[in-house]
Amino acid sequence: MGGLALLEAGIGVNTKAGWNGWGDAGGWGRFGLAAVWGEGGGWRGRQEDDDMSGSRLERSWSRREVLVRTGLGLGVLGVGLEAVGGPVLGDGLVELVEDPGFRRGFRVCRPAPGRHDRYGVLKGIDAGEPGWDLVQWSSREALPTVPEVDEARTRVWRNACKTVGLRWGGEAGAGVELTLGVDGWEEYGERARRDGEPWVHLLVEQPFVNGPALSEVGSARFRVAVRLLRSRLRRTEDYSPGRHAAQFQVFLTVQNRNPESEGHGRYLWFGIPLYDDRHRIPPAHKTRDTAGSGMFIFTPGGGTYSGVSAHDGGWVRVDCEIRPLLVEALEAAWGQGYLVESRRLEDYRLTGMNLGWEVPGILDVSMVVKDLSLRVGRGKGGG
Repeated sequence: MGGLALLEAGIGVNTKAGWNGWGDAGGWGRFGLAAVWGEGGGWRGRQEDDDMSGSRLERSWSRREVLVRTGLGLGVLGVGLEAVGGPVLGDGLVELVEDPGFRRGFRVCRPAPGRHDRYGVLKGIDAGEPGWDLVQWSSREALPTVPEVDEARTRVWRNACKTVGLRWGGEAGAGVELTLGVDGWEEYGERARRDGEPWVHLLVEQPFVNGPALSEVGSARFRVAVRLLRSRLRRTEDYSPGRHAAQFQVFLTVQNRNPESEGHGRYLWFGIPLYDDRHRIPPAHKTRDTAGSGMFIFTPGGGTYSGVSAHDGGWVRVDCEIRPLLVEALEAAWGQGYLVESRRLEDYRLTGMNLGWEVPGILDVSMVVKDLSLRVGRGKGGG
């Protein structure tokens, strides 16, 4: 099963959740649905929708909460590493990411905040159902599904506000370069986004079906390469780095999937920061979500993954064994009183990922991504 196939099942859940960022002193949080960003750095997810009677409903939840409650809860207790959905590679590792080369394209969702209202497919170069959803929350207009450029090795979908591009080599099985671009100048115009107003997302995401328990994982090697094509900031009189920024990063979910555990369904977010317009190397962020969900976020500083800054315009290549960091994330959570219902690694699984842009500021940004991979191998995990 590819993509967030079960997200629609959770649209009607009335829950409160959110995420608190770092504010002016540091960075900013990750993923709100209506993406309501506070001047102090806190933000909350908020969705408004019509119920069957036509009245207005307000649903407050974070994007994280939606993914965990719906599409990311697919790991099944007792499924071994050999049953993970990705291909078994020659080195005995399993690729956890479905279609890591983006070759089958994307199911594209309308910009309505918090929705996964799919309206078409951005067609890749291989046949088959896409493994990814592409979301464009709070954008002013939806991307077209017909490419503006459709050439032998290049396909580009574009409107005034966003660009998504695929570029590939000629050899069979070659990877694809994915370009994700947001023009905040068009999205926001001359007026900077104010406290309490939504901001633009451009993200690709998927669950990991039957992700292995950490106790079964002896190795988890994450790889990606990114190159910043453009980042232009329009400073307004009311510009604040705590409210107006652009950030590109990856998040993995680590969730308790043991239905017999008191902590079943609880989770943490594990971050891989790749770009922040305010910092040459993104800083660490390890704290509680104080805006509603109460879960823990663990993002090591960008220097953990690479000493190269995306600000310089060259390729930033991440090739990192992250299993020790995943365990460190759980230990940090336990040490601060989170996920204490279970300290058993066999209860926790990698359940999904997302990557892309959040652009609360008036910035015109574009990033190229290639060589994505998360390969896991059997080993003595302990716990």
